[in-house]
Amino acid sequence: MLKEVNGQLVQVRATGLGKILRIVVLQAYEWAEDFKYLVQKYTPNEIPTDQIDIDCPNWSGRWLISQTFTAMALEAFYYDYILEKESKNKAEKQSSPVSRFEYLAENYLGQSNVTENDLYHQLKALNTVRRHWVHNKSTEFGKYKTPEEHFSPSQCLALLVNVFLFFEVNDESCTAAKVTREILQQEQQKIKQIIESI
Repeated sequence: MLKEVNGQLVQVRATGLGKILRIVVLQAYEWAEDFKYLVQKYTPNEIPTDQIDIDCPNWSGRWLISQTFTAMALEAFYYDYILEKESKNKAEKQSSPVSRFEYLAENYLGQSNVTENDLYHQLKALNTVRRHWVHNKSTEFGKYKTPEEHFSPSQCLALLVNVFLFFEVNDESCTAAKVTREILQQEQQKIKQIIESI
């Protein structure tokens, strides 16, 4: 976690959050490059879905990695936030990333009716897909949507920005949220430039 001490950013606890976020950002960059390639090879409205994984063999993997690592990054952040405010025991008690978000929003960010918030619903959907990948749950063919119907690497990055902004706005003392959001938005802008260069 980061703290501001005498106008300087200081890391007060070792965390892997930066490394996890780096993986999400790299997947978003590679996704943008793949998308650019597909648009240049085909026209945007004519990209044959059965060709995507042939033309871009890592396409589906990027979605899966982004979804999973986005959820991991949020879990790590929530854990550190609760640890900072309460205790290790309390941080470990919250059973899912969604319940941690709800707990923090209500108890530390002054939010009510959190479950009606659009951000909450996005986090719940992300948690569902994360559970599917992490626990490798099998389903009948046709019963489960492909990764492309969930969060793209770019959408994962946007979701992270929105969560960190939510914490930043509602807890001005949360330096980690502000710094992380700023960095992720800079990367978002660079990725947007790749897409716009098509």
